[in-house]
Amino acid sequence: MKKLLGILTACALTASLAVPSTNVMAAASNPDNAIWMQESGAEIWHYTEGTDTELSATIQGDTLYIRGQGAVPSYDKDHLGNRPWHNRPIRSLVIADSVTSIGEEAFSNINTLYHVTMSAGTFIDSPTAFGGLAPDCIFDITGTNITSHNIGNVPYTSLDSIAAMMQTYNGTYRYRLANYYMIGWIQDTVFPKIKQLSPHDALTTYSNPAYPIPNYPSSLRFATHRPTSDAQTQIQCRQQGTAALEVFAAVLGDATYAAAYNVSVSDAKGLIKQTDTPITYIMTIPATFQYPGRQFWLIQLGNGVVNTLADEDLSDSTLTFTTDCPSTVYALVYKDVPLQTAIPDPALP
Repeated sequence: MKKLLGILTACALTASLAVPSTNVMAAASNPDNAIWMQESGAEIWHYTEGTDTELSATIQGDTLYIRGQGAVPSYDKDHLGNRPWHNRPIRSLVIADSVTSIGEEAFSNINTLYHVTMSAGTFIDSPTAFGGLAPDCIFDITGTNITSHNIGNVPYTSLDSIAAMMQTYNGTYRYRLANYYMIGWIQDTVFPKIKQLSPHDALTTYSNPAYPIPNYPSSLRFATHRPTSDAQTQIQCRQQGTAALEVFAAVLGDATYAAAYNVSVSDAKGLIKQTDTPITYIMTIPATFQYPGRQFWLIQLGNGVVNTLADEDLSDSTLTFTTDCPSTVYALVYKDVPLQTAIPDPALP
């Protein structure tokens, strides 16, 4: 079955194969490029939005403090001057744990900013929030209080959004996370690995039990024929950008999202995006998701369409699918079907 989603799908595919994209819903939540109100005679500004956001921005020396509750608003490049800290020689930024999210361009183009402190539970709505800071700016991401706000029925966490920012500026900024649990969480979801990433505490392994480190490995092999004699398959579990997750959510229905995978089929000439004829592949189901009778299928992004690929085998541990566009992004999804129970025969005692 194919669901044509046109331009949205093409954008989602581009984002999912490169850097996780902007959360367009979050960015659209503040279309008016918010203006902060300054206290008379003080370097203190206040911003209020509805009942959920009440923030203050205080500049003390060369440090900017963002305190209060709610979301730091988004800006476009034409309205960066509405930010109280615009063109200020700020060297340090401290964002309170109670700040839920940081909007687009919120702290961009502060080329004197060398140190950012923020919570692991704060969403970064777009990597543009921290574009153009001082080279080797250090981000101290504190705690293990990962939070989540699903995209439809697809899970997306604050640490996913932080990983997206790290990918965008990989090798430009430096990052410190709470410990190796947090580092493992990041590094298991991205490719390539994040450079200049270190733990605050290298001795302990305290973690957030609600968010175990993602570890959903799979393998992929040809079930019928190879497109070329030297063709090889590769499958990697990778977190996708928000645009791709929004597409997955749109076609997920009442199924459960398990994980996303980047699949590549290649030979000596390079990546094989399309084959002359459809080829059948066998993918292993990660042990975490295996369950007797559970029905799996794949949502495939590619060529301007979204394909849903049914499982062609009866095994609980593998998924067999056929496609002529193998090298792309897939979401593994499933539905639990109640086991059939015998209906009592009224003629029997």
